[in-house]
Amino acid sequence: MGRFKARQGGKKSRADAAQAATDQPSPRPRPPEIFLRKCAFEEAMQRLEQQVRAYAVKKQREILVVHGKGLGSPGGEGVLGPAVRAWCQAHPQLVDQWRAAPPAWGGDGATVLMLNV
Repeated sequence: MGRFKARQGGKKSRADAAQAATDQPSPRPRPPEIFLRKCAFEEAMQRLEQQVRAYAVKKQREILVVHGKGLGSPGGEGVLGPAVRAWCQAHPQLVDQWRAAPPAWGGDGATVLMLNV
C-alpha cells in the first residue's frame, strides 16, 4: 500500500524505501557458501581447502566465501580475507579467479571464487 501511494506523488517513508530496496531481484542467484566467519585461522584455512575441493569435485563453478570484514580482529584489521585471497593465489589448479563479492552478497566481507571445473 505504501508503494502505491508513493507512485501517486506522495512522499515515501523509510520503511517504503527499505521495502523497495529488498524487492530488487539479485542479478543472478547467490552461489553456495563457505562460511568462515568467527573461525580460528587454522580451522578457517582447513575448512576452505576441504570445501573448495568438494565443490570442485561437484563441478560447481562459482562459490562464495564469507570471511567477514575483520572488525572484531585485534587492531580491527581483517585476517581471513587476505588469507583467503593468498590461498587462491597459491592454488591456481583449483581457483581460476576471485573478486570481492557484490554488496548484496557481503561486499568486502566475502569473496567470490571461480573454480577450474
